[in-house]
Amino acid sequence: MQKEVSELIIIGDGIAGSIAAYVCAKLNIKALWFAPKNKSLNGAIQVPPNSVDALKGLGIFKDLKKHLTPISMIRVRDQFLKQDLSSIDVNNHYFSVARQELLSVIKSSFKENSSVTVLEESIISIEKKGNNYNCITSLGNVFETKAIIGADGSDGVCRLQTGKIDQNSNKTFIYRGTLSAKKNNRALFQSSVNLWLNDGWHLVYYPYSEFNYLNLILVGKNSIEKLNQSTQEEFKKLHNVKWQPVKLNKISSEAIYNSGQIFLIGDAAHPIYPHLAQGAAQTFLDGFTLFKVLSSNDDINLSLIEYAKIRTATIDRVKDMSYLSGQVFKAKGTMAKIRNNLLLNDYLDLENFLNKIWEKDSPLNK
Repeated sequence: MQKEVSELIIIGDGIAGSIAAYVCAKLNIKALWFAPKNKSLNGAIQVPPNSVDALKGLGIFKDLKKHLTPISMIRVRDQFLKQDLSSIDVNNHYFSVARQELLSVIKSSFKENSSVTVLEESIISIEKKGNNYNCITSLGNVFETKAIIGADGSDGVCRLQTGKIDQNSNKTFIYRGTLSAKKNNRALFQSSVNLWLNDGWHLVYYPYSEFNYLNLILVGKNSIEKLNQSTQEEFKKLHNVKWQPVKLNKISSEAIYNSGQIFLIGDAAHPIYPHLAQGAAQTFLDGFTLFKVLSSNDDINLSLIEYAKIRTATIDRVKDMSYLSGQVFKAKGTMAKIRNNLLLNDYLDLENFLNKIWEKDSPLNK
């Protein structure tokens, strides 16, 4: 059994963990990054304006740009109407990107002599030891550290240490899928995010990877069956999509950024319902905030405390807006008709609603 001591340990091999490791490498902060090799990430994410700002602030946007697919418009639609319920022009400041391409760009920025040491082991448990922590790996090795950045998800070992995991009592049916571009479905691959609001269920899709693929999110009980029964022309082109359920069995009602000297980033800190494309966006904001505080103070501990304080101040509002949007999207019967009529007649200002997230929470405005 190996025993080592490190000032800082990063746990988590996904996008959040790679961003934390990138920040440390950029600032020449010594850290151990536990990032076991996993399967490739599937699908894509949206990159709204606050994501663009954060990625620019981190210095990632320039290298990522060639992998971005531009989105010119957000369209809110009703399958029984030929016209949009609402539309927002987002040209030049809204994109999509494949998850795997994003992760590869972040990881490729590491230099061979980086201050971050990557270990392909999993941390399976954490034990408090005085003012430090013992991190035990899947291989039985023990690493002692003063502070931990936890990026291993909403039900990972770091979140478990905070005691802030709640069972989600309201089961949400969310599915993801992808579609390759072919001659008979090219009409779907326009430069837009399409949000279809239906009776008790909704569908979102948008192109990525140079318009060669479509990322799809389907939400609602029996939504797959309802989609496959629809005779709407665009929906008919989606009848053969292979849907994969999204695990949302553990979404905490509370965002938390630290417990003792365990500091969380990404889904570990703020599990967010995927209704406003803010899960990854808030992770980028976490990363940029982490970069700013670590840049301004040589004391890692004080910087991490400041990071947690800054992010805690704004995240709950975004979580609440995402949750409430989901409640509006899943309206049924008469309420669904009222919702769509309000959008169609401009009684609901969707652009202003989204700008409250994109602009106010931009890290470059703080």
